[in-house]
Order: sequence, then C-alpha cells, then structure tokens
Amino acid sequence: MERRDVYGGAIAMAGLVLGAIQLVQGGQQISSLTGLSQSELVIVFAFETVPFAIIGLSLVYVGYWLTGQPSFEPDLSRILAWAAGSAVLFASIAALILFSQQVALNTLAQGQYITMNLVTVGTVVGALVGVYDAQSRLRQRELEAERDRIEAFAGKAADINNYGRELNRTRSVDEVSALCIEAIQTLLGLTETALIAVEGEEATVIDSTIINADRAALVSLAREGVAQEQAEAVVREDAPTEDRLLSMLVTAHDDSGIVLLAPASGTDGFDEEDLQLLELLVSHAGTALDRIHDTTQEASA
Repeated sequence: MERRDVYGGAIAMAGLVLGAIQLVQGGQQISSLTGLSQSELVIVFAFETVPFAIIGLSLVYVGYWLTGQPSFEPDLSRILAWAAGSAVLFASIAALILFSQQVALNTLAQGQYITMNLVTVGTVVGALVGVYDAQSRLRQRELEAERDRIEAFAGKAADINNYGRELNRTRSVDEVSALCIEAIQTLLGLTETALIAVEGEEATVIDSTIINADRAALVSLAREGVAQEQAEAVVREDAPTEDRLLSMLVTAHDDSGIVLLAPASGTDGFDEEDLQLLELLVSHAGTALDRIHDTTQEASA
C-alpha cells in the first residue's frame, strides 16, 4: 500500500467519523426539542446540523484526492499535522467559550454541540491549510529542480566549450574522434558512440564503442547521414541496435563526410538538452575537422 493511501485514508476516515457524529448529535438535538412543529424541526436540523455534517464529510474528498497526488508524498505528515493541530486549536477555543459561558451564565448548555462544531471546522481548516502548504512546498521544489537543471546544463555547456578549445588544438581526425567520444561519455552518459568517415563508395569506422550492432548496417546509416544538415540531430528508428539511434553529420566536403552515431541509453530516449549539447559539441568537432581538412589540402597542394 502506498504511503499516500494510508494518510489519505486516515483523513477520509476522520471525515466520516466527524460527519457521523454531527448527524448523531443533530438527531439528539432534535429529539430534545419540544414545542416545535415538524417543519420547524426540519429547519433546525437543516441549518444547525447539515452544514457541519457536510463540512466534516468534505474531508472524505480531501483524503481521496490526496491518494492520487504522488507529488505530495513528502508532505503528507505535514498535512496531517496541520489538521490535527488546527482541531486542537479550535477545541481550545471551544473550551474558552464554554468557560466564559459557565462564568457568565452558569450553564454549559449546548456545550457538546459547540465543541464538535468547532472541532469539525478546525479539522477541515487545518487540512486545507496543510494542502496549501504542501502545494507551496511542491512549487518550491519544482523551482529548485528547475534551477538545478539550468545550472547543470550551463555547467555541461561550459565543459563542452572546454572540449571545443581542445578540439581546436587537435591535428588529426583520430584526436578529434577520441575527444568527441570522451566528451559524450563523460558529460552525456552515452556509452556507445561511433564516428564513421564516408568518402565516395568507401567508408571507414574511425572509432566505435557500439556493441551488438552490425557494422555494415552502421556504415549504411552513416552513408545516409552524409545527406543531413551539418550538426543536425536525426533520430533513426530503423537502427540496428536495441535502442533508437542518433545520427549527426559532423562535417562534409563534396561527396565525403564524417557522421556520428549514438544509440539512446535506457528507455527515456534522447533528452532535448542533451541534443543541444551534442549539437554544440559536433559544431566544435566540425570546425576542428574543417581546419584539419584545409591544412591537409594545403600540404598536398
């Protein structure tokens, strides 16, 4: 049984008990009244008992609603504490009212009705305040999570830029490939990556950590990837891997190009922010490869 089912059930049970007590007391109050017509008794019951019974029974809905709110899981005990504390507070107010009545009028007439009415209202008010408090705390947690997410993204982006500076110092395609695979594994947690160079009808796997995948199928995907826009992330559903596969064109010159392939890790697929970081890394890698290509062309001229 879920924790919220226990707490929600407890609040709903409290509502049933309070509602039942109100109805029983209403019946007792009606039976103690004399000299009133049937219609007058109905009016008394409708205005002195029914509203408080409804207030008490509203806790049943509150409890049921809480059972379907997993985000309130950390604050369930706080909601229950608010309800119990408010009930005690209103019971104390009832005690003060009865004490004043005893001193001034020397009577405790209607004392039990006053006490239960205030306890019922206090419990519901406390539960509602507790729910409001839980909503405020939930919103605060969401804001903190969003702040942490943004900070984590900014940190990763800064690290990607650091890798970009290292990529600009590379002198070979192998160095670029090694740095890309390291960055992808370290910052994005993608443990399987491949960089494949396509030149005309020829294809060369520069580096690959993808296991349990047909090499020819990866090369075929890389050939198709040469036609993509540079640094554009394309998710391939027809991948020769268990997970979906990401294809990105790193650089292209005439009929040649270098394509990065990376299967999604786990069942969540590719996160939008991770795709943005990958595009940033691939842009840096593409710039480095273009420089190496230009240098090679000048040396061979």
